[in-house]
Amino acid sequence: MDQGTRAVNNAKTPDGGCIGIGLRVPQHREWTQLKPPVDFLEIHAENYFDAGSPARADLDLLRPDYAVSIHGVGLGLGNAALNIRHLQSLRDLVARTEPFVVSEHLCWTGLQGAYFNHLLPMPFTEETLARVSDHIELVQSVIGRPLLIEPIAAYLRYQEDRINEADLLNALVDRTGCGLLLDATNLYVNSRNHGENPQTFLEKIRFSAVEEIHLAGCHLNQFQDGRVWIDSHDRPVADEVWALYRQILSLAGPRPTLIERDANLPPLQELVDEAEHAQLLMMNVHEGALCR
Repeated sequence: MDQGTRAVNNAKTPDGGCIGIGLRVPQHREWTQLKPPVDFLEIHAENYFDAGSPARADLDLLRPDYAVSIHGVGLGLGNAALNIRHLQSLRDLVARTEPFVVSEHLCWTGLQGAYFNHLLPMPFTEETLARVSDHIELVQSVIGRPLLIEPIAAYLRYQEDRINEADLLNALVDRTGCGLLLDATNLYVNSRNHGENPQTFLEKIRFSAVEEIHLAGCHLNQFQDGRVWIDSHDRPVADEVWALYRQILSLAGPRPTLIERDANLPPLQELVDEAEHAQLLMMNVHEGALCR
């Protein structure tokens, strides 16, 4: 096996109380120069599919120093059919990178060959449960490991909804053996946009299946005829999301937690500061919950 396809053998696996930051291409130089003191980094899978790209070369430089989480944004588990070439590219990236978790979203992204470049919400129905279960099982069989499923920030709900979102996620866990990725910002945004009580979700979700937590920035967009909260990933984590994170920690226990920033990227040290704040909150909620 040549160097271009060889899997990295010195993979790291973080403990439950570890903190990470999203590795984004514009910050690669900062990462390779500063080697920030965090426990893991997260990559968006699609940015690293090209085995000969500079992005993959930078990732290989960083891989010996950090555990890696792979977060997919384009597979579309709710699509009518999965893109097999996309899935094969994900399989190859997983084999080379040896991440400690691989995650995707509960959403659809395209139809009849058209890709919409958005995470589009699914109706909460038995049909969705059956289709997504089949697709999760296919993905897991191809990549050879469990997949984490993230419920999205959804800007609409369907009249056809018949299943509570948390119950749907729990059923996916039961049927497929997948895990869950819980994004506190998504939960907050959905509560504000749809008048949903996040406590209802937290009372139902199976925390034993939650293997990672995301924290990101959000903001309120005002319009002439209304307003909407946007999961924008372009600013610091809001105080309300930090408060929700504390509550999640009190229920779930220490979990690997990611500071997720995708736009309006600040100096890397600002993201490190947020990561350290998350670590302090985790320690306050669960004394001694540090990586070893």
